Amino acid sequence: MDWKDIFQDHISKLGNYWVGAADLHRLACDADEERRMENKVKALRDQRAEIEQVIVHAEDVRTLDKREDLVIDYCLHTQWLIQRQQDFFLEERSEDRQAVIRNGRMVSDALIPLVSAQEAATHTSDMREPSMTRSRRYDRLQAVRYADLWWNQRNPRYPKVADDCTNYISQCLHAGGIEMWGDPIRNRGWWQKQTNWSFSWTVANSLRWYLSKQGNIIGTVEKSSARDLVPGDVICYDFEGDGHWNHNTMVTAIDGAGDPLVNAHTYDARHRPWAYTDSPAWTENIAYKFFHIKDQI
Repeated sequence: MDWKDIFQDHISKLGNYWVGAADLHRLACDADEERRMENKVKALRDQRAEIEQVIVHAEDVRTLDKREDLVIDYCLHTQWLIQRQQDFFLEERSEDRQAVIRNGRMVSDALIPLVSAQEAATHTSDMREPSMTRSRRYDRLQAVRYADLWWNQRNPRYPKVADDCTNYISQCLHAGGIEMWGDPIRNRGWWQKQTNWSFSWTVANSLRWYLSKQGNIIGTVEKSSARDLVPGDVICYDFEGDGHWNHNTMVTAIDGAGDPLVNAHTYDARHRPWAYTDSPAWTENIAYKFFHIKDQI
């Protein structure tokens, strides 16, 4: 069988798994991959939600012969049509993956590990920021429109960074009308230029602590629950629960049961359930912070 047929058969099985038509343990996925796929199914079951339809396809396929192995780097685009109560929503995800075919069969397929950018200092200057003296209106509709437009693309008008999750969220907030402030000091305010930017603009840990800072230029209110958020708000994630925050997302929709759906970069996702229980980084120690962006200050 040609490698293209083997590869396409594997992609079809990945899709079939989500509708109960393929055995997970026959998909050449490692234990971590199987765990996160099972976690997604469990989370949907706990929420009394069902996958009604799934579409998967491979993009940007590149091959490399390596001795007896054929290594395939590709981007897997998955769309899940999910019903929860009387509501339907479409979750989408794009993941960079690497598969290996050996002796005419698929032997492995997994996410390509991310190379983390060096985390910066978390503190910011004590200098008073102008948020309390400058009025502004946050257009959360525009922020969400931007999040949906660029969920699996990179806007060339903004900096290109390795771990793009926080850079993307900052862009969404800026699209909603939040003005930058603080340049050129990197540990002050929230800002970017093509060749320079504040830590809070691009570093997940720094943005989380900046959002908690009293009087920050973005204008936030910390909430106790994800259900207190609305589209255009931000969720921060500490996957290990060690006080070092790893990831940020933006709420872009609310499902039929009142739970937020989020968009994110790095592992690109659109309308993903907010809790991230199917993430490869998820642990039982995960911690969250929920930030509502004030509509007007």
